[in-house]
Amino acid sequence: MSSISFTNSELAAAAARGVRQCVVMGWPQPLREALKSSIARILQVFALDEERPPVSPVPFVTNQFAAEPLATTLEKSNFDKRKASVFVWLGDAGYRTADAVLAALAFIASLPTGSGVVFDYTVERTSLGTFTHSALDALASRIAFAGSVKYFIQPQAVAAMLRGLGFQQIVDLAQQEFPINGTHLVSAVV
Repeated sequence: MSSISFTNSELAAAAARGVRQCVVMGWPQPLREALKSSIARILQVFALDEERPPVSPVPFVTNQFAAEPLATTLEKSNFDKRKASVFVWLGDAGYRTADAVLAALAFIASLPTGSGVVFDYTVERTSLGTFTHSALDALASRIAFAGSVKYFIQPQAVAAMLRGLGFQQIVDLAQQEFPINGTHLVSAVV
């Protein structure tokens, strides 16, 4: 399942449970296209990124992810933390430290019941097979060159962390399109 189809499915589920706000952390082109769906049109969408795009069809909030907590950023917008909300956090958008990631997830978990997050992560290298290790070694220099920061963790640790923060419903899928890189797609709902 692609990240866009997974995201669309989770947006539909969020809308069905009464969510009417969606925060997109990072604003990549594929997500812009996904948010043109009929389900997404019933959501008030807020886009967060470090640089404002030339044109944004939704309210855009500039965020310096390295220095500004998610809650603080959203205070600069019409985001209503009293309403259930869904957050879409895919790719390399956003916070670069484990503490900042945990603070963002804790903020999302503090929102009303029905709130949730859709995100991706890469599994810890030791849980991957030998062929995948070789492929990752070949890609490592390109990733380092691009400046991409990824957290390599075990799916069990992700689930335990999310439960500890208060998320109740957790879906964690290995992304079938790119099984070689160990990417997982996650949906977690409070």
